[in-house]
Amino acid sequence: MKGKQTILAAAAIIGTSTLLFQGMVQVVTASSYNKTDIVPTSYAKSVAVPSSTTQHSLPPGYKKANYTVTAMKDQKPTSKDLTKEAAAEIGAKALWEMYALSLEGTVVEMSYQQPREDLPRAQWYGEVKINDKLNYYFMIDAVTGELFSIFRERTFIEKATYDEELAKNPQEYVDLAKKAAEKFNIVHGPVKSAVYEFQSMVENNDPLISAEITGENGEIAIVYIARKDKEFIGATYHAKNKYKDHPNSIISYPKITEPQK
Repeated sequence: MKGKQTILAAAAIIGTSTLLFQGMVQVVTASSYNKTDIVPTSYAKSVAVPSSTTQHSLPPGYKKANYTVTAMKDQKPTSKDLTKEAAAEIGAKALWEMYALSLEGTVVEMSYQQPREDLPRAQWYGEVKINDKLNYYFMIDAVTGELFSIFRERTFIEKATYDEELAKNPQEYVDLAKKAAEKFNIVHGPVKSAVYEFQSMVENNDPLISAEITGENGEIAIVYIARKDKEFIGATYHAKNKYKDHPNSIISYPKITEPQK
């Protein structure tokens, strides 16, 4: 119970990153106080390595940038895990491909998370702070380099309110999410369907419209589009999304979506 209370407290502060990454930052925070929340698992038996992973591809126009990689000193990846530098480079390629973001001169802050019962795959989480109004994040499988989540967090001063009319007719945003899924190959193949999920009111005043994307191969991912300017914000990939309803999940999610009638 103490671990869950710690997670809830962290979730209330994080905002958009809580919504999109669904637990990584909160668990890193909670683990500092309650080590028993982390459940060791046999990674090799739990996960099949994908036939092709992100680290083997080079996005068009990408050039390795000169950036600094840091990580928390008390985190200890295993011999099977990617180094923080290798993990950061996978994230750098993905950020370039999706946002045309070069990490030249930036600092990539990496955090490592051991496998848990509700997510039996080790994770590397990366954060790139551009300024007080723009940050980028990514989360990958620490062994294979497969993308779990990626997004950008934008902060606006003007207070945003819930758009009831848009909630009644969100199809334009669903179509944009589908196009983004196709463009970035988020479900690793053709898209079968795109369905509206919800309009989220996050504390950084950049409301998001999320759509559930289902691939013809059965993969299900979540794509986020900004309500303000219809920009692609990010995605939670099937590799992570498939664990969201685990019965023994130690993550408590904040209620920051559709307002109660």
